[in-house]
Amino acid sequence: MQNTPSLSTTGRRLLRPAIRVLLIAFLVAGTLDITYAIITWGPVFGKITATQLLQGIAATLTGKSAFEEGTATALLGLAMHYCISLAWTLLYFFIFPHLPFLARNKWTSGVLYGVFVWAAMTLVIVPLVTGRAWHFSTIPFLKSIAPMVLFFGPAIALIINRYYFTVINWKSSINP
Repeated sequence: MQNTPSLSTTGRRLLRPAIRVLLIAFLVAGTLDITYAIITWGPVFGKITATQLLQGIAATLTGKSAFEEGTATALLGLAMHYCISLAWTLLYFFIFPHLPFLARNKWTSGVLYGVFVWAAMTLVIVPLVTGRAWHFSTIPFLKSIAPMVLFFGPAIALIINRYYFTVINWKSSINP
């Protein structure tokens, strides 16, 4: 009789690294994205402060009063930003095993995922939540899509890709 790990043991061994990789992926992607936004819209273009940017995120939930509430709504906006980052990370994590293209070229899939996330957020989700349609303008378009294709999508793709290839190698080593 072979000494093979039980399903519950194997499940636990796979669950801990999965949770860890999801935490890392959404925190890295979310942090890169919000850092880019704060630097770009603040010091680089001098449009708004970090607090105003985060309050703007919170305003999608609380309305214009978010700009009068101070730090509390800025923190709410930051929490909302990371919740959204987690949702997009979870989506990629769960679709990865079902779309072989994602594993073939992690950089391309990361850039394409960034474009997908940008399009879904900018063209569908934010207009539905705020009631304001998106209108094309070259510079704002480039500033808003850049972090998605340079940081957000690739960070998620690279981290998730590495996890799945580690799991595949680990599983094949226990089941030769």
